[in-house]
Amino acid sequence: MTVQSEVTSSDGIKSTSFEYGLAYQRLQAAKYRDREHNHWKHRIRLAHELVDQYALPRLGDRKPAEITVVDVGTSIGTFAIEFAKRGFQTFGLDFDAQALAIAAELAREEGVEPTFVQTDVADWPRSLPRIDVAVCFDIFEHLHDDEMGAFLTAIRRNLSERGCLVFHTYPTQYDYLLFGRGYARLPLNFAARLPPRWFERLLRAYAAVLDAGMLLLRGQDYRDSIKTWSHCNPTTRSRLADVIARAGYDLLCLESAQFYDFKASASRRFRRQPSANRNIFGVAVPRRPSAPPTK
Repeated sequence: MTVQSEVTSSDGIKSTSFEYGLAYQRLQAAKYRDREHNHWKHRIRLAHELVDQYALPRLGDRKPAEITVVDVGTSIGTFAIEFAKRGFQTFGLDFDAQALAIAAELAREEGVEPTFVQTDVADWPRSLPRIDVAVCFDIFEHLHDDEMGAFLTAIRRNLSERGCLVFHTYPTQYDYLLFGRGYARLPLNFAARLPPRWFERLLRAYAAVLDAGMLLLRGQDYRDSIKTWSHCNPTTRSRLADVIARAGYDLLCLESAQFYDFKASASRRFRRQPSANRNIFGVAVPRRPSAPPTK
């Protein structure tokens, strides 16, 4: 469910954090309960695969109970619950008390006991262990670049020496052209078989032309028009890589994919184009200070 309602403060700026409401959280809980029959299974599988392939090898032969996994922005507790099932010491962080109450309810149903904390990752309590694996799924698209940088920096400061960040975001920057209204993607349909490099250039140029038209007619481009939406900052691999690097991380993995057929005909048409993928995911680790030059 994509929420595109405007959530603004009195000065017209999107609130970084806001409560979606009990009805929305109940709907998310229903999706979790039905996860084997909807697209949530792809996200859950991805989180496990990224942790297994990249995070656990960094942590040596420590047992799961000795490894701290934190679901940052846990909402209804999806990844806190999933990793608790595997025996990890698991925490779920969120500011929304209603969401955390539902998370606790779902955890009881699944027979696990992750710890849910109503806090921001910047305020990670010193009484708790440092974070070995920070799972950050479906958060970045809700934050502008400056907010995301501060968020990533807060996570980095609370990671253990061998800790890492595992992330996923969607939709991507040009999703509105590729999977929006049919007439908007019509010119792109004819370019679907171009080599990926040329298709991406054409896609960016097409977006720029439409932005120019929007600026003339409305006084704002597309990114201006969505800056107060919940999904205020759909991104690209290169933009996300830049933000992560500026926050002091090195990337172990950064990939994109199309996990399921959203608008199946468009998905099939653009299946050869990486820039049409709706899911971006990866793993990042804190950058180690470079050694001083030898004399």
